[in-house]
Formats: sequence, structure tokens, C-alpha cells
Amino acid sequence: YISAAQQPKEDADRCSSGLGKFITTKCSSSGAIVESFSLCSYTCVRTIDNGQIVRNTYNFPNGLPCAQCKECCDGTCKSVHLDLKNPLSLKMSCST
Repeated sequence: YISAAQQPKEDADRCSSGLGKFITTKCSSSGAIVESFSLCSYTCVRTIDNGQIVRNTYNFPNGLPCAQCKECCDGTCKSVHLDLKNPLSLKMSCST
């Protein structure tokens, strides 16, 4: 479990080695910095010429594991839904 991000790059690296560098690079490519990281998304922030602050949130791919028996679904960590037939199969939570 990852608590509220005080150091988003480090929190992302605790989730998966190299993820912090990945999101930092993605943000910096648009002149932004990583403002926050959650299990299924991250937010970049930058200030434009007139002083306005611009935030962009990017979701991780749907179906990416985010916690025990959970997966990312449109930026939210949701429970996995199983189709309880034989053989056991996964129902994507984003498809329902």
C-alpha cells in the first residue's frame, strides 16, 4: 500500500523500479514536474507564461494490477471481478 504521495517519484519507484523515472520523464517532456502519484495515475503540473497553473493527470493502462485482487480502471483501483465458471476466468472491471 502506498500512502498519499509526499515524494511522488520515490513512491512510484517503490511500486515498480524505474516507474519514478518514467513518470518524471513524461512530465518533463512537456515542461512539467510530477505533482502526485497514485496507484493508477499520476499528475504533472507546470506554470505557463501568464502564470496560470496547468495540471494534467495521466492514467495507467486498464487492467494493470494496483493492489491485491485489484486492477486499474480508468485511473481508479477497483476490485477484480471473476467469472465463476469452469474454467475460472477474469472479467475486466472496465468492460462492465
